Amino acid sequence: LFVNAVGDHVSKGQTLAIIYSPELYSAEQELVEALNFPDAVQRRNLVNAAKEKLSLWNLTPAQISVIVKQKKASPFVALKSNTTGTVINKSVNQGDYVNQGAVLFQVANLSRVWAVFQAYEDDLPFLKRGESLSFTVQAAPGKVFRGSVSFIDPVVDPNTRTAGVRVEVSNVGGLFKPEMFVTGVAQATLNSYEGRIVVPQSAVLWTGKRSVVYVKEQGMQQPTFEMRQVTLGPSLSGAYVILGGLREGDEIVTNGAFSVDASAQLAGKKSMMNQ
Repeated sequence: LFVNAVGDHVSKGQTLAIIYSPELYSAEQELVEALNFPDAVQRRNLVNAAKEKLSLWNLTPAQISVIVKQKKASPFVALKSNTTGTVINKSVNQGDYVNQGAVLFQVANLSRVWAVFQAYEDDLPFLKRGESLSFTVQAAPGKVFRGSVSFIDPVVDPNTRTAGVRVEVSNVGGLFKPEMFVTGVAQATLNSYEGRIVVPQSAVLWTGKRSVVYVKEQGMQQPTFEMRQVTLGPSLSGAYVILGGLREGDEIVTNGAFSVDASAQLAGKKSMMNQ
């Protein structure tokens, strides 16, 4: 092995390891024998076929050219990196036996990375490709980074009810590390909900399939509240857009709605538990 640790930087074409392979040796021997074939036409066809076979075994054109020039096969083959980047996983030790198709190293180019956020399905209508998104990382407190949404998962996770939102960012200096925790903030305009009523989230009680609020009854000597079912729109930061059930000027309970509902239950009045 010529690369021995996760985090090592490698360049495209750099030798990662030397491997002994009887199969590769046999394939190289086929090329050597093809080069010595007497008939020129058949020799050309056999040589091209042998080169293609070695190419499919991931030998580089330079390695194949050396075999052609020297007309000599070797049971030892240099494994070259096919990309420039950083070793993020090493699955082999010197002297190991490896199977065909086994992953020895994982090399990633970390000059640009993905920041993937999870957005709730209610928020997805307000997220579009190309829109700006700001985010922070715990490794750089006080700093705010920006990027553009490049992809939104077409499928919602059935367990979390979220979809991944991807932002591609430049990673100059290697500040962003794979699996680092990030927190994103997206701003969206709700033009189609202009003029709608907005209430604090603390005012809304959930009954499973229904959402209710308590509205103050007008003209009563003592404060009296009526339970009213509402239709919710998108959730905002600490608030909900109301699509139906409330009118402008209604006074609602914004804190302590559970206490009001509990009092209604004790008094035998309509509440979220019995209605």
